[in-house]
Amino acid sequence: MKKSMSGDNVNVAKVTRELLDLIMKQPGTERAKLLKELKPDAQIETGSNATSNTTTALIEAVMKLDLHARCRILGEMKAISGSSRRKYSRVDFFSPIQYVINDRLSSGFIKNISVSGIFIEAPRHNSAEVKPGMAVKMIFDHPYTGNHLKIDGKIVRVAKSGLGIRFDEKL
Repeated sequence: MKKSMSGDNVNVAKVTRELLDLIMKQPGTERAKLLKELKPDAQIETGSNATSNTTTALIEAVMKLDLHARCRILGEMKAISGSSRRKYSRVDFFSPIQYVINDRLSSGFIKNISVSGIFIEAPRHNSAEVKPGMAVKMIFDHPYTGNHLKIDGKIVRVAKSGLGIRFDEKL
């Protein structure tokens, strides 16, 4: 089933399946935390059936969420499920992006993205003009929902192949 959001199609079944797969890989304590976030009034059981009952209640709670909430949770879980030393792991994502630095509009391609930042392939930038700490305004499509985003950030790394940018607010 596909659902239209702002002219884009999102496969609800795929998002839900990915989210439930990640939930099933979580230890029981993490499932209980997520259940408490989704249903603060939920009673978390202890004992032999606790994990099974928590998982069932969590799946029911996820199925009641709208698509935007499912996509948000999926993105958060994907970001923190990585094994890297980063707080949020990167997800490869190739997509066009437009951005403004020093009132100059540029375009490039997203190489990867996380909840907290992005790497833009933009090899034409002169390191004398672009430095870490500079503000960036970006326009691109969200990797899971396809929604058109306008987001601000700061340059944290300038490389020959592009720019590492930290978002001012997490996705």
